Amino acid sequence: MKKAIFFDRDGVLIKDGKYPYKNEHLDIFPEVPLALKELKKTGYMLIVITNQSGVARGLFSEKEVKKFNLLMKKKFEKKGAHIDAIYYCPHHVDGKVRKYQKECNCRKPKPGMIVTAAKKYGISLEDSWMIGNMDKDIIAGKIAGCKTILISTKKNCADFCAQNVKQAAEIIFNSITRGKLINKKKIVEIANIARRANKKIIFTNGCFDILHAGHIDCLEKAKKLGDILIIGLNSDESVKRIKGAKRPINNEMHRARVLSSLSDVDYITIFGENTSEQLVKKIKPDIYVKGGDWKVEKLPEKKIVDKYGGKVVIINVIEYTSTTKIIEQYSRKIDNN
Repeated sequence: MKKAIFFDRDGVLIKDGKYPYKNEHLDIFPEVPLALKELKKTGYMLIVITNQSGVARGLFSEKEVKKFNLLMKKKFEKKGAHIDAIYYCPHHVDGKVRKYQKECNCRKPKPGMIVTAAKKYGISLEDSWMIGNMDKDIIAGKIAGCKTILISTKKNCADFCAQNVKQAAEIIFNSITRGKLINKKKIVEIANIARRANKKIIFTNGCFDILHAGHIDCLEKAKKLGDILIIGLNSDESVKRIKGAKRPINNEMHRARVLSSLSDVDYITIFGENTSEQLVKKIKPDIYVKGGDWKVEKLPEKKIVDKYGGKVVIINVIEYTSTTKIIEQYSRKIDNN
């Protein structure tokens, strides 16, 4: 089944003016487009669930709500963030427009919009999230069976709280990767703490596009060299620069999720450069590891490791292969058939 992240609109994705519905009312929080773009890589559908009682109050029409939502959707798409669907409730029992003046099943805190979306798209609600800035958003999510994040400093009944959608995305990323995916700033802090506790830090890096036996063998042996194994994972953009426009096969969040399932891996951090030189300079691992297909003298990181007194170790794997070789072998089989 599919899974989704449901978002309230006003006060979460866009700034909450008084019943926004005109073009000039659309004020997107600056951190939201990138957060949505990154969340999309996790495989979740992104669905907006919003109460719009302004229709029932006679402040604007359903046509104007749809037009405003479409404008918002297009604005996000221009920044690489795709919203899959938008649901709204136009009702309110105290409304002035008789047509919409009623008790309904869709107005949050009732879960009607979430349930409707789940039925239409085949969504597993227990694997989904609801992000909102009001108690009624959280209650709707909980009734539906979703995990919940409140955009607030007060947790209340939500499972988690965050200051904004960017922090909410980090909570979801941590949930997906068992808390092993850490940003670059935080991974440096963790390395410093570990070093003060006399823990030996092992670091390696790569694309890890299709995890194979060579990867597993290398990571198992690397972990045995010390206490904490950190992986620097090439971002999608850096993989494209290194491997070509058709790569990666799996996006960075999928790759991080697979790596996080390995017991030998303690932390993962994503970097956007072609090499991990800057990351190595900041983390200063005791041992820098690469697989046996590399020559020590050709490693760009070696000079940095030597300078601070670390050690470079080349690990000979039992079964050497690579994502590139796997793709080539598969392509040949397809061609032969």
